[in-house]
Amino acid sequence: MIQPVIYTIESLVLFVCCSKSRSQTYIPLEAVVSTAASSIVLYNEYRLMVPGLVFGVGGMLLIGAARGLFIVGSERAGTDIAVQARLKAYHGFVIMTLTFGLLFSGITGYYIESIRSASFLGISTVVLMIINLVSIVAAAFSGTSLLAYSPISFEDTALQFSYIPVHGADFLAPFAASLLLLLAIIISDPASFISLFQIAAYLVASICLLGAEQAQHLVLSFVDGIQQWINKSLGKERREPSKPSGVLTACTLFALLILFSSIISSFAYSAITSLAPSLPTSFDTAFVPPTRFEIVVSMYKEDPVSVRSMLESLRRTTLLATLQPRVIIYTKDPKQDLYQLKEATGADQVERLDNLGREGGTYLSHIVNKWDELAEQTMFIQAHAHNMRELIPRINSYLVKETGMLSLGFTGVTCTCNNCSDRWGWEDKWGVIPALYEKIYSHACEAEEQILLSYKGQFVASARRIRGISRKVFGGLLTTITSKEGWSHDTSSQDIAGAGADEDSPSNPYFGFAMERVWGLVMQCGTNAAVAARCPSLLSGMGKGGKVEDCQCLDVPVK
Repeated sequence: MIQPVIYTIESLVLFVCCSKSRSQTYIPLEAVVSTAASSIVLYNEYRLMVPGLVFGVGGMLLIGAARGLFIVGSERAGTDIAVQARLKAYHGFVIMTLTFGLLFSGITGYYIESIRSASFLGISTVVLMIINLVSIVAAAFSGTSLLAYSPISFEDTALQFSYIPVHGADFLAPFAASLLLLLAIIISDPASFISLFQIAAYLVASICLLGAEQAQHLVLSFVDGIQQWINKSLGKERREPSKPSGVLTACTLFALLILFSSIISSFAYSAITSLAPSLPTSFDTAFVPPTRFEIVVSMYKEDPVSVRSMLESLRRTTLLATLQPRVIIYTKDPKQDLYQLKEATGADQVERLDNLGREGGTYLSHIVNKWDELAEQTMFIQAHAHNMRELIPRINSYLVKETGMLSLGFTGVTCTCNNCSDRWGWEDKWGVIPALYEKIYSHACEAEEQILLSYKGQFVASARRIRGISRKVFGGLLTTITSKEGWSHDTSSQDIAGAGADEDSPSNPYFGFAMERVWGLVMQCGTNAAVAARCPSLLSGMGKGGKVEDCQCLDVPVK
């Protein structure tokens, strides 16, 4: 959608500024339709994140505005002066952009993105960064524009920036590049899901950039090619093509749109369905839960009023509104009055735990100590729940009676079993993941096997899935995360999420970060490649064509 958005914004800027490059006295219809189609692409994107939405879309808008304003400035400078003025200003712009752009992006990338793991910054990423830098420098010093998609020579007195309708030759290169990139994304590893609606909307936006006249010429060429092929097959003489009517043009374009959208989406669908299935799950089918649903809350000194409000919001979600879930709060505040906390939060039960092991210690304590009292399904959540605005829609969309393991944090992050790390600087230097994998599945994992990580320390799990593995596994994890000394507190080589080595403590152990990430594996849902590929971001939510199994491991198939 980048090309349509950039071209559209440029066209609107030229219209607003009454540029001489625009002959229309009104906003072109093609720009309006292209913008609407691009919005559909964005609306159906299933991995939207707030930074990507702000900086990605914002970047496209600014590129389009920059292109348009550059044209306006060149026109007002005069044709004879414009060339030299552009050349002089351009090289200064290049130097400043390369110097300050790399400096600012490098600093912010280091401190905000926290990409400090050498294993995460793989060779493929490094190669891609080098190619990108070389391309920018080459474009800069070859006297062509950095303003996306059109290699415009500043030696030419005629402005050749993009406009709507776009010349076929100017349109073909970026469109072909975008299409190849789309296909590369579809067949890449890990697989990405792209819906039919997105592909169709992108093609509509691209056709709008060509304009009605060029689109009709495209249809004429296509229909003529088909007719000539048929005539040649039947041994008939070649005939001059007739100009198709507007109705025929529209019908042909619609047919081509459906054809190409279906072909491309079939590749995307095939890439998802061909993913390796999850490893077999062990269930305790003999266990009879005494309670249908429980909400287990890990609390320290959070405001009881806000906790009560969160619980009320959870109770109103689609499934929980029919179940009247039981709420258990575990507080780690040694001075908290348990009776007052129960009254203030509306919980059914309040218990005190030692302030050890973060929220992971709370959840493990509940599982180990309530092993024979586990509810059929349990929601584990912190008193200050993350992303409440997006959390409630996720629960409404995905929590069903068949839910076995549903992460309530962001998903889609995977790592290799024997060398696991993520973009926030965490690394499995203790070998927790391969050790857990072997305990759960009774065999060692392949070195490059992908494991799905979980985040935010909030999820829903079923009792039959929890009890499907040995209680000793949970007991061992509880002992490790609540210990006051030992191997899990060895900070000599640890730098978790940018924290300093002196910040490890029994109440906030580094091992808690590891536990947060392996809940999916512990609940036998860490090897499900389809969940890693299909689950949308919290911001996107379930889109058109989404299914409840996209984001979770079910105990039984949904009918």
